[in-house]
Amino acid sequence: MRMRKGLFAIALYAAALQQAHAATYMVTANPDMTFTPASITIYKGDKIRFENAGGLHNLIADDGSFACGFNCNTNTAPSDRPWVYTIPFNSLGTFGYYCEQHGDLTSGMRGEVIVIDRIFVDGFDAPPLAAMAYD
Repeated sequence: MRMRKGLFAIALYAAALQQAHAATYMVTANPDMTFTPASITIYKGDKIRFENAGGLHNLIADDGSFACGFNCNTNTAPSDRPWVYTIPFNSLGTFGYYCEQHGDLTSGMRGEVIVIDRIFVDGFDAPPLAAMAYD
């Protein structure tokens, strides 16, 4: 029983630590039909802020878990209007996405988010392999 309480305390501490260090990173859909960065590594619990910087773009997850165009709630079609969509990544793994105007599941305008666990990285405060945090 004592061991389970200790493991539970460690799990709570780890969850609190991940939330305390959560950051938001930016990925831009560009006029040249690319995402910048095309691949980004973040920690579990971090967010990605996707932003259309110009061009007819949208955002579709390979697995269908998210989609966004001008209005992510009602219209996920490609749009040349500015849009911003922030997504939290709370599961470990690699999450591919694409612009359906300029890419698909295998080629064209594609990107990926690689989510790693902060607990298994050397040092709790080691920065992710991603670009600078947005906030």
